[in-house]
Amino acid sequence: MNNIEVVSHVGRDIVQSAQLFKTPEAAVWEYVVNSLQYVDSNVVAQVEVNVDVQAKKITIDDNGAGMDLLDLKHFFTMHGENLERRRGVPGRGKFGTGKSAAFGIGTSLVVSSTKNGKRQTVELTRAAIDASDGTSVPVTFVEQDIESKESNGTKIVISGISVRLSREPVVALIERHLSAFQGSPVVSVNGRACEIVRPNAALTRTFTPTKAQAEIIGDIELEVSAASAPLDPIHRGVQITVGPDNLIAVESAGVDGKEQGQFLFGQVDCLELDNAKYEPQSAYDASRSMQLNKAHPVALALTTFIGASLEVVRQELVAESRKAKADADARRLKETTSRIEELLNEDLRKFREQIEGLGGNDRRRKSPFGGGATGPEEAPATVVIDPNGTENGRADGDGDEGPGTPPPAPGPDPEPWVPPGPDPDGAKGAVSDPEGEEKVGPAGQGEKQRLRGGLQIDTAHYGADEDRSFWEKDARKITINLDHPVVKAAKSLPDDEASYRRLIWEIAFTTYAVALADLQFERDPALDSSDATYAIREALRRVWANAGALYAV
Repeated sequence: MNNIEVVSHVGRDIVQSAQLFKTPEAAVWEYVVNSLQYVDSNVVAQVEVNVDVQAKKITIDDNGAGMDLLDLKHFFTMHGENLERRRGVPGRGKFGTGKSAAFGIGTSLVVSSTKNGKRQTVELTRAAIDASDGTSVPVTFVEQDIESKESNGTKIVISGISVRLSREPVVALIERHLSAFQGSPVVSVNGRACEIVRPNAALTRTFTPTKAQAEIIGDIELEVSAASAPLDPIHRGVQITVGPDNLIAVESAGVDGKEQGQFLFGQVDCLELDNAKYEPQSAYDASRSMQLNKAHPVALALTTFIGASLEVVRQELVAESRKAKADADARRLKETTSRIEELLNEDLRKFREQIEGLGGNDRRRKSPFGGGATGPEEAPATVVIDPNGTENGRADGDGDEGPGTPPPAPGPDPEPWVPPGPDPDGAKGAVSDPEGEEKVGPAGQGEKQRLRGGLQIDTAHYGADEDRSFWEKDARKITINLDHPVVKAAKSLPDDEASYRRLIWEIAFTTYAVALADLQFERDPALDSSDATYAIREALRRVWANAGALYAV
């Protein structure tokens, strides 16, 4: 009687696993996190990452425990369980994706590792994977059992990279995840040390699950904190670990999109996410996506617990914030910010009308960056551009107003950027808060979606260590930090309310100018630094020219 067996094609398995790592930062973090987790006792983890854009190569070099021949065999075993995991260390080496991650972005993986005075160097290539008959894929030895005086450690080299390389996304992802590690691991990218960014907590609350919840997620302790200033999206939410230094997810349960939700962060360790009784279903996957699988019972219960706890702290912040805004000084200050808001929105309206008039197929077109414009109502200067994309002329003007019009990007004319503002056609579908808390709502769908409403100017107490203003792009909101030392000093000047108001104007105007440039870059990433410089200077010139009306406040 013939037998039928389930078999697997090893080469295709590697390629399929590699699809989870389609960006350089995802692939790099897969190897960096291994370097941070597998370190000899009493050794501070150190990892050096080099992103070589010209050579299309990435190197990750660490001072970890290293690998001998047996360790390398486990490393190159598909779906093999890590040896430390076998010894009961939770979370580590669960998916065995180290041999695959490099092939999400490149064609070659070289592993050189030293352990106990002997070095092994091996190479796995995409060519060997593609040529595999499915039973196995050969890994080539470059060095085997070479005597070495080097300290324990491993060097990973990914080459033949076909995707766009950039250092900054790699740094940003590493810095975000480092905050979940105990101790002070040292990771550098192209010589730049990655900062371990942990937000300053203005308050912290601790939560424990109910008896019914604990039966699913365990007797865990959740710590929720509120920062003294709004957090960047990458720093919001609760970090979830399964054992020390094993960050597997970040969860905000949707609270970060609500009022005061952008201040919240926290951490929780939940070993039940790795409970074997739920296998083969997993609470998280091999992609390091930082997302929980809500179909998993523990992940679902944990998310519910986290969301309810975040909401408790958020409501506390909302109550405090509304109380602070109710005092008389805040109301008087609101009169000033309202006038600033009117002035800036009027400038934005005129700027928008100007930009909406641009475009067309005529190669002689108006440019919002021309040097000849002298006010928001004047037509922008005209430049002459030949069909090959080279600039035959320059913006009209006296040469003192900026760098002139930059050369356009090759190809057809881009659609002119239109800043958000009142929709003259009466956009439908926008949602506004009748009490004025949310002045911006969606109107339209897809890439041409616009936001109705204008900019909002607000004030808040974020602490003396925070910046003097914050620009929240999604909400189109500028918030001035009243606790900033310069602002507090101006407020304390005797009988000089006018100086205080002028400082508020200056902060709002400067933030607006930078925000306007930011919005233009959002619309057209092809713009360069000279465009930003010109846009900021022109915005400041316009709003200060109209600021005389503010003296009537």
